[in-house]
Amino acid sequence: MNLKTAIICLSRVNGGMELASVKLARILSNDINIEFIARDKSYILDKKEHFENYNIKIHEVNFSSNLSFSLIFQIREILINNKIRNIIFLGASEMKSLYFATLGLDINFIIRQGSKKTTSKKDFFHKLFYSNVNYFIGNCEYMRQNIIDILPIPKKARVKRIYSSLKLERNINFKPLDKKIDLVHVGRIHPGKGQKDAIEACQILYENNFDFKMTFLGDFQNKLYYDEIQKDLEKLAYKDKIEFVGYTSKVKEYLQKSDIFIFPSLGEGMSNAIIESLGFGLIPIIYNDTSSPEFKDLGFHIHLTKENDIKNLKEILLDLAKNFKEEKEKALFNHEKALEIFAPKREKNEYLELLK
Repeated sequence: MNLKTAIICLSRVNGGMELASVKLARILSNDINIEFIARDKSYILDKKEHFENYNIKIHEVNFSSNLSFSLIFQIREILINNKIRNIIFLGASEMKSLYFATLGLDINFIIRQGSKKTTSKKDFFHKLFYSNVNYFIGNCEYMRQNIIDILPIPKKARVKRIYSSLKLERNINFKPLDKKIDLVHVGRIHPGKGQKDAIEACQILYENNFDFKMTFLGDFQNKLYYDEIQKDLEKLAYKDKIEFVGYTSKVKEYLQKSDIFIFPSLGEGMSNAIIESLGFGLIPIIYNDTSSPEFKDLGFHIHLTKENDIKNLKEILLDLAKNFKEEKEKALFNHEKALEIFAPKREKNEYLELLK
């Protein structure tokens, strides 16, 4: 097929949305022509390996505000010069500029949302800015409903759910059962990702004489927050059991050496980090928020907190540690199920059906 499609992600940070945009570009690039529009000095453009060996044309834009004449003209020029027929936009802040950039052009406009929104956008101006959108895509059922509740949906538009996908490993050397419990958390160092809660929850393992190690993987995005964590660690008797690795390209190696994926984060969409942990047969402990119950509905062996607080998180962690052998055996089935449900081919085909 020769469906000219632009994938647009204008964020500078390293997070789930940014990685999802890169992944979507990759899986579509084998079937259609992909033009990727990203912001200057962004994580997406700075990591050269993102697009190596993929047939993806990169466009860099620079602008100083979300409503920017410069951004409008840059994107409009890219769309016209490259005869773009479809846009898949991951984001929200720049919708005003994208509305004017696509005004009058024959563009099939698709928005993909993966983060919970809480403030209604159904006022007159937002109805205008979203009026040229053809498809709203939620990356899980919760996000599909959140889109309907929060965003102004034009009469012509459709709202769909397309589960995120990941290229998961078929052959995994699962960590064998031993006397040490290895916990892992994957996510940028940021207050919303729950690193402090994960550390505090480990207190229950220490108090009950379980040998453990807690490893955090992810960019030190918020230095003030990281400094707060380090100060708190100095007061803990089990501080030597906590490790912050930072950004690493060896996430799979760490997951393969772990038992439990602890992710007390609120407001997530269908997190890539959770999906990847399932693909490695880990035992996830997750706050029961937004899309998390869907993993249960899909048949995965996971633990969801009832109260979304530290006390409940500790209770679950202790119970899991006491029944560790049985829990490990149950979690192994997560691997095969994840390979099926989160297959890239499935996600690719669902997006291809929307393009023109």
